[in-house]
Amino acid sequence: MKKNFLIPFISILLTGLLLLGLSAGLNGIAAKNAREEHLSIMETLLHGSETFVVEEYTGDDENIVSVHKAENGYVIETTTPGYAKDITMLVAVTNEGKVVGLVVREMHETPSLGLNALNDADFLSQFLNTSGEAEVGTNVDAITSATVTSKAIARCINSAVAYVTGADIDSGATSWGG
Repeated sequence: MKKNFLIPFISILLTGLLLLGLSAGLNGIAAKNAREEHLSIMETLLHGSETFVVEEYTGDDENIVSVHKAENGYVIETTTPGYAKDITMLVAVTNEGKVVGLVVREMHETPSLGLNALNDADFLSQFLNTSGEAEVGTNVDAITSATVTSKAIARCINSAVAYVTGADIDSGATSWGG
């Protein structure tokens, strides 16, 4: 009777240990792939840059998550509340303060409305070559029926530019209102 119990128990234990070992090994690969993908996106956004140095951000703008300095500018990771949840973006800004690239990395907005910001090239291209003055309703057209999402994206971009240029984040440059 004891042998019948021991064999399945040992099999389950060995299978669990094998899965644990595989999981630990794959976590390292997944983390490496995520870092390589992040670097590839930054190189694409800030064309001509290959080396990025993470700079510690100690400012007051809660939208800024991380700062990556390159030879010809910065890639700033920003997060700000959208309509449903936070919107995370990478924004490339030249040393002169011009937005030259941007990508929405994560959002969970309403399908067929705010979620359109993920791939609406006409909407996103409005922010290229701006210098932190993006304001929905003034010089940026909102996505139809997604004003809060549109303003959140503008806020991310304005925060990134404000970091590079040293603009006052308490000004209207980064305030999106409700």
